[in-house]
Amino acid sequence: MTVQKNNRGKYAVDIQFEHADGRVERIRKTSPVQTRRGAEEYERQLRAALLNPSAEQKEVPTIEEFQTRWLKNDAEVTNRESTVVEKRSDLRLYIVPELGRIRLDALGPEHIASFYGHLRNKAKLAPKSVKNTGATLHRMLVCAVEWDLIAKVPRFPKVKCPDTPWDYFTRDETDRLMSFVTDREERALLLFAFDTGARSGEQIALQWGDLDFHGRKVLFRRASSRGSVGPTKSGKGRTVPMTERLASALQALRRGGNVVRIARNGPDLVFCQPDGKPLDPWRLTRALDRATKRAGLRQIRRHDCRHSFASQLVAAGVPLPQVQAWLGHSTIHMTMRYAHLAPGNGADLIGLLERPQAAALRQPDANAAEPSVNLA
Repeated sequence: MTVQKNNRGKYAVDIQFEHADGRVERIRKTSPVQTRRGAEEYERQLRAALLNPSAEQKEVPTIEEFQTRWLKNDAEVTNRESTVVEKRSDLRLYIVPELGRIRLDALGPEHIASFYGHLRNKAKLAPKSVKNTGATLHRMLVCAVEWDLIAKVPRFPKVKCPDTPWDYFTRDETDRLMSFVTDREERALLLFAFDTGARSGEQIALQWGDLDFHGRKVLFRRASSRGSVGPTKSGKGRTVPMTERLASALQALRRGGNVVRIARNGPDLVFCQPDGKPLDPWRLTRALDRATKRAGLRQIRRHDCRHSFASQLVAAGVPLPQVQAWLGHSTIHMTMRYAHLAPGNGADLIGLLERPQAAALRQPDANAAEPSVNLA
């Protein structure tokens, strides 16, 4: 047998190969992949190299060796800083410890399946975290293909992620909440969250120059994450109309704030600490918790203010594509979670299954004269 375990319990390849000139060469090497199938694949690679000595042999790095190149030339170039931090964490905590010694061209579906099993069963990651960590590895391998290091990306398992539960306040609940908020700063802080659907990072990075009081609109073009400011989550700016009550609250905040001193010391942030430094995210959560307690309402998360914004709009009859644009969703898929709140929701149409003649009554008569339209 050419593939067997050595005296250290490792899978190894032991080949005696006769060259064309009659010279016999013995090659004994430990497999980089410690499974029988991986070792057999390694043996085939060694024999192929011996049979084609003139062929150019490219050095294929291991995953651990490749990570630095990939981070520098892809992840750090195409992603926000917060996303790069997450990908570095995926590599450091999970990918490199489990797969780091395997060469890119030796990584197969079996390794991937085993890795996903480790994330679920040993690391105890939630399905969403398993999916995100797998996406980091998948992106690495896509780049390896694009950079001619491997021929193709192995098959990855599909991960089903259950919908994350979320809550929202109705219009009446939001009105009740705001009736108990008298502090000027907290009122502007909470109204902005409920009336624009802003993410917390977008609210923290908001500057006075992003507010158009004359046109009554808010422009989102940056977001704060982990202390650094970059583009919004979608990478695109968006505009959201400003309600009258929000405009009043923001103007009151500006009249009572230290805008001149703040602008002189750095970015003229709308929501900030007294010295002009960016607001900590926990300040948003604390303001919401205090307000809900005073109003006698259930506690919701800061991000549920965004859900409240979307839910109330859909319930009022605003079309989903418009809500999508205001939320900044890249696709309609995320916005569809609010579809069940739309007025009617098709309930008035389901009766056509029992009364198809009702549909005929709604159809125009083909022989009838076209209705006249007065454009004057």
